[in-house]
Amino acid sequence: MTAPLPQKIRHFLVAAFAALLAACQSMPAPAGFTPAQIAALQSQGFVETDLGWALSMPERLLFPSNESALPAEQQQRIGDIAAKLVSVGITTARVEGHTDSTGTSAYNLTLSQARAQAVAGPMQANGMRFTADQIVGRGETLPLSSNATPEGRQDNRRVVVIVAPQPQ
Repeated sequence: MTAPLPQKIRHFLVAAFAALLAACQSMPAPAGFTPAQIAALQSQGFVETDLGWALSMPERLLFPSNESALPAEQQQRIGDIAAKLVSVGITTARVEGHTDSTGTSAYNLTLSQARAQAVAGPMQANGMRFTADQIVGRGETLPLSSNATPEGRQDNRRVVVIVAPQPQ
């Protein structure tokens, strides 16, 4: 049988436990988007996903085979989206380029990086900031659809823009 703790130590432990419990309750809630930011994201075609808010344009950011260039009208649209996000305080995102499985893995990785950069460019020109690790080529590693059909391969030649709240 163990000896009971002296009363002073017991009081100290209870007080310490209460202080820790109070500190946990007073921690700020995780930062999220404001209602204005959510409205801006939705108005620009973003949808909430497990990873954050992902751009879901009707025509999506799809590319022809072996291409990484964007038509001028798509560059303008992406620039407009970036300007709107910056206007509500969203100044960064993750831009992920993807390819179908045609070609070598090394080629597809390079092509997907070029696609991500092609989308990030107009966003940067309109006030968004990116670190090198936020503009990412994923190659053929994360297909949306089967690469066995032309339609599936087209789905996989894409860029995804993901916006998540920044830690405070």
